[in-house]
Amino acid sequence: MIETVHESLGHNTGRPFPLARLSAAMAMGLALLHAPPAAHAQESVQSQDQGQPKAPASDQRGKKSGQAGAAQAKNLEAVTVTGIRASVEKAQDIKRDAPTFVDSLSATDIGALPDRSVTETLSRIPGVTIDHFLSQGDPEHFSAEGNGVQVRGLTQVRSELNGGDSFSANGGRALSFQDVPSELMSGVDVYKNQTAEMIEGGLGGTVNLRTFMPFDFQGQKIAASASENYGDFAKKYKPSGSVLYSNRWQTSLGEMGFLVDVADSQLSTRTDGLFVRPFFKNADGVWVPRGADWRTLLYDRKRDGAYLAFQWRPSDDLDLYATAFQSKYHEVWNEDAIFVSNDPTQVTVDASQPSQVNGGVFQSGRLTQSGGMPMGTDIRASDSHSKTTDFSTGMKWRLGTATELTSSVQFVKATTNSLDSTVALGTNVPYIDVALNGSNPPHIGVDSNFTGNPANYYWGFTMDHQDQNYAKELAWRADISHSFVDGFVQGVKAGVRLTNRYANNIDTGYNWLPVFQTWMSGWAVPGGAMPGLDLNGTVNTSLVHLDTFKDFYRGDAGIPGAFYAPVPATALGYPGSYADIHNAAIPYYIAGSGYDVPYKPTLLDASHTNLQHEKTYAAYAMLDFGVDDANLSGNVGVRAVRTRNAAQGFLTYPDQAFAPYLGAGQSAPISARNEYTDILPSLNVKWEFAPDVITRFAFSKAIARPDFSQMQAYQILNAAVLSGYTPPPGTTTLPIDKLTLTGTATTSNPYLTPMKANQFDLSLEWYFDQDHGGMAWVSLFHKGISDYFRNESQFVTYPGIDGNNYQYLVTHPVNVGKATIDGAELGWNQFFDFLPVKGFGMSANYTYIRSRTHVPNETTAVPVDTDGSTFGSLPADGLSRNSLNVAGFYEHGPWQVRLAYNWRSQYLLSIGPNGYNGTDNNIPWKLPVFADAYGQLDGSIFYSFNEHVKLGVEMNNLNNAEQRTIMYQNASGKHITSWYVNDTRYALTLRATF
Repeated sequence: MIETVHESLGHNTGRPFPLARLSAAMAMGLALLHAPPAAHAQESVQSQDQGQPKAPASDQRGKKSGQAGAAQAKNLEAVTVTGIRASVEKAQDIKRDAPTFVDSLSATDIGALPDRSVTETLSRIPGVTIDHFLSQGDPEHFSAEGNGVQVRGLTQVRSELNGGDSFSANGGRALSFQDVPSELMSGVDVYKNQTAEMIEGGLGGTVNLRTFMPFDFQGQKIAASASENYGDFAKKYKPSGSVLYSNRWQTSLGEMGFLVDVADSQLSTRTDGLFVRPFFKNADGVWVPRGADWRTLLYDRKRDGAYLAFQWRPSDDLDLYATAFQSKYHEVWNEDAIFVSNDPTQVTVDASQPSQVNGGVFQSGRLTQSGGMPMGTDIRASDSHSKTTDFSTGMKWRLGTATELTSSVQFVKATTNSLDSTVALGTNVPYIDVALNGSNPPHIGVDSNFTGNPANYYWGFTMDHQDQNYAKELAWRADISHSFVDGFVQGVKAGVRLTNRYANNIDTGYNWLPVFQTWMSGWAVPGGAMPGLDLNGTVNTSLVHLDTFKDFYRGDAGIPGAFYAPVPATALGYPGSYADIHNAAIPYYIAGSGYDVPYKPTLLDASHTNLQHEKTYAAYAMLDFGVDDANLSGNVGVRAVRTRNAAQGFLTYPDQAFAPYLGAGQSAPISARNEYTDILPSLNVKWEFAPDVITRFAFSKAIARPDFSQMQAYQILNAAVLSGYTPPPGTTTLPIDKLTLTGTATTSNPYLTPMKANQFDLSLEWYFDQDHGGMAWVSLFHKGISDYFRNESQFVTYPGIDGNNYQYLVTHPVNVGKATIDGAELGWNQFFDFLPVKGFGMSANYTYIRSRTHVPNETTAVPVDTDGSTFGSLPADGLSRNSLNVAGFYEHGPWQVRLAYNWRSQYLLSIGPNGYNGTDNNIPWKLPVFADAYGQLDGSIFYSFNEHVKLGVEMNNLNNAEQRTIMYQNASGKHITSWYVNDTRYALTLRATF
């Protein structure tokens, strides 16, 4: 039984740092320390301007010059950041002056965030973690640049671009941050709490991506960068580049400014993985793994974007702006894999070979079963295109010296189209040799003579999955603010916001269709061996190839064995390639088996469509207060929002011969409507009780609406004869009490309402060296969450075709249960100017999070072991108890050096994902799978030839970190179930600014 997961900051921090790389890094560091300095500007001061898009809350200045800390605050809009020190100081100023809890990162140069992707940049911020898998809940596919952003352990994160909505068309509400070119960003702000003027929706937090505006610069500004990216495992070079041009002019119609920024980035990586599958108790009483397998994934992505901005100041009282932003992401990956597809209860340990069993649990030996172990070899390929486009316009009108009126209109459109296609062969290998090596990768081997012979394979199955998503939103907001010269009340603000959002998501699911499987023998395929690959010459055997797994796992795990698998074009040739294979197999099927029919591709039809239409109506009022003599300031307010949602889908009636009154399998349209109102109060207080020492408190109520994929209006009704009851001969119709009525809708419910949280923050911040980036802080936080989304079985009434209503037991997500999240964040920044050697600095932050859930009557989310036993309480998924960031800097003369280490402790990935669920011995089992602790070292070295041009090397995954996953089983214990290695990535980068 799992009760406590023990974690240690010193354990599982990645693979040992290679000696060759360590020696090279030390030599380079020594060379840098003795290099002669060169004088050049690190930052340039610009004139202060107004008229930008509505600044994020963290950039809102106090209404009075006497407000706490205002005397020390720098004019952030007046600085063009070009150095590490300037970036640290800017983030520090944002944090100090913010009206609520905010942490930020800014570009050290125009178009240059600290990392190559926005996702990796976010992981540097306290309380923010990312996972390293291509999709959340999928422990079988690693992601080099990271995916899935959590703020304080929660995935319900709101995403913004310049303070407005931004999202991807993926069935959710947030932006896929890996889709956005980091080169277009000037900075990233993460809000941990809220003010009344902030847009609702960030239960964990709000991430705001910032871009530049023309009036940020004095006059003309030109910036460009060019990189050559190299992955040392994929052994491929890919280019990246960006160009920014900005200028402003005085005209007869007032001052105008224009900015254009374009970026293009490409990357190739390779991931090798090994897997040990769940353990089952065999007939000999030994707990043995179902088997072991391995795979190689080749990944290519192209990410590009364009950004246009126009500003116009026709008079000193009026500013107008318009922006257009577009990001595009094209991702292609293919994977060669060999995997077990056997009956796990029939696996035995070959007694004729050396083996080791400890405490009744298999450690090493030869796994086999009667007739050989069925395995599959596949090519899985994914081709995905996504695009997000944002058009925004707005104005700021100053009515005298104390009143401002702002208004903005935004239109966002997003699309995603993807094909995920798998074509597999089958083979029955004589055995699998497995030697478990603790935390090290296992040794796996098969009979290479057998797997290297194409005559030992047959066509196994095909599986397609298609997404075709479209989303758009029109939003309008207006705000008015008024400041006061004297008194406790320093200002008031009020505003309204209206949105109209439409989403059309088509998801076909994973459509697995067998060609030949061993369980088809005798009834669908004549008994004996499965048909060969050529299918009498009607299928071209050039559709397969021999994969030798060159340099597998960098040579650290050996070569398990070569095997035949389909080529990538077979998978990406859907649907034509599928039709060729399935239609060629028809002559081999027994007539009437159901498989002897022509292939039909999956249709992107209404049965797979999720239509959602949502409108929101929000209004807020907020009061700024302060006591100048006491250096006390803050705000209090309330936000009210009304949400109206309409979902369209289909209801499929039962097709039960004994109950014609229920239906005959026909479908009927569903139109589901849902409305709710949320009142969201907030309070923020900041007090500088000693010089440069600030304490801060915040309370707010937050919500997170369900994803659109969770609100699909789709229901399949089923009717079955009551278990144990046999209808009398001649019976044509049964009464309702002789039937079991159920509904299948385990992933969606159009009547879900938002998750809610009462959140509290308390911090102590010490700005001990404001002019040199010296700061230390500690923050405590608490979130009390209610209306959790969890699956539960409920009786729901649906009409029969006879006009009567009937109750069906439906399992679907509902708002049930509570959770609490408590934690602490500690941070420290400092440049060591007191040292004899100038230029060194360090930044470090640590986050501790603990969660508790109270969810009654859980059904489908309960983990079950392969022997039917259950587990104790598990932590919330995606939540690491500990996370850490440490960065060291050297910046002096022409040199800029940065080394950054990011680490997070073990966390729950998923319960019962692919490969970790099934039904065997009549036991439906699903195992919890955890991501092991993971730490990655990144760095960069730049040399500035002058104030305009610099050249450098950016490096990721310098420690060749190994990502592992863990499965817990009650009787057989804890097992590391997968191991991954990926590229160390390098980018030679040239940057120029004029």
